[in-house]
Amino acid sequence: MHSLHAPDAALCELAVDYVMPDDERARLERLFLGLDASPYEDYVGFTAEVRGLVDRGAVPAGVAGFCQRVRALDRREQPFVLLRNCPIDRDVPIFDFERPVEHKRACKRTFVAEAFLALYAQLVGTPPIGYANVNDGDVFQDIYPKASMADTQSQKALGEIHFHKDLANHFVRPDYVNMLSMRADPRNRVYTSFVRNGEALERLPDEVVERLREVEFHTPFDDLTVRSGAVDVGEAPPHAVLTDELDLRFFEGRTVGLTDRARGAVDRLVAMLHALKARVLLMPGDFLSEHNNFSIHCKEIVHVHDREALKTRWIIKTVNVDDLDAHAHRYVPGRYGIVNG
Repeated sequence: MHSLHAPDAALCELAVDYVMPDDERARLERLFLGLDASPYEDYVGFTAEVRGLVDRGAVPAGVAGFCQRVRALDRREQPFVLLRNCPIDRDVPIFDFERPVEHKRACKRTFVAEAFLALYAQLVGTPPIGYANVNDGDVFQDIYPKASMADTQSQKALGEIHFHKDLANHFVRPDYVNMLSMRADPRNRVYTSFVRNGEALERLPDEVVERLREVEFHTPFDDLTVRSGAVDVGEAPPHAVLTDELDLRFFEGRTVGLTDRARGAVDRLVAMLHALKARVLLMPGDFLSEHNNFSIHCKEIVHVHDREALKTRWIIKTVNVDDLDAHAHRYVPGRYGIVNG
């Protein structure tokens, strides 16, 4: 496993932890193509079918063994897990730029990528969670541009997304973000960049770190949570940026200091994140699991060769937790695992 210690982290690439052998990838693809349930129409049935593959020992030993090693990681020190050559769906049509989610549901009839995300979550012991205000509660979400949200700081943005943790000031913040790349033009240098929280905090002056612990900051609820209109979540309360030992509740450009000293702390944190960032160019079949509480990430567009291809860049993602029961009081009635907001 890897960590980030490059002297010039702006030029550092995340190390690869596991490259799935072709025979294991092909075997998983065949297994996943044999599943009957749709994750969008029968999520419970779909995940039960994936669990059946685990229970009958159908999962290749290399993948299963790697996931057991992931369970043993200290995610504070190693918040990133990067796999390559993972199974994905082939020849999926380009989604409509105006209504990509609805178009995906209508035209995507195989669920290889969703099955791999579900399998990894089961093997590692970090179940996915959904949100009523994100894709109507679909557990499998898309990082895919949408015309009406192209200028937002959300997974439906066409442009860059600043440093953030997912759902930075939501009342249910996921512990992990799992991303499986489906489509990307390698000529467009669109990077997902990361910083380990612990490294940033170690390098900041003590007085800045202590200031980040004060309830002197405000972050509005994220664009998807607010714009969907499914559930009115009201106004986000003031908060501390640094909670617990390492957790940064922060969204660059959206989190603001409510006092002069808090604004100064925000500026120092942003500068440090950009000084330490490492990056990965996610290509089809690349899978990255990030601990959402112990690291922070952004989307950076370094070079554009084909602007139209930016509209079709696609990553399927889930957000995951250590314990579904811990958030049960927040779920939509009758929909266990789907947050009411």
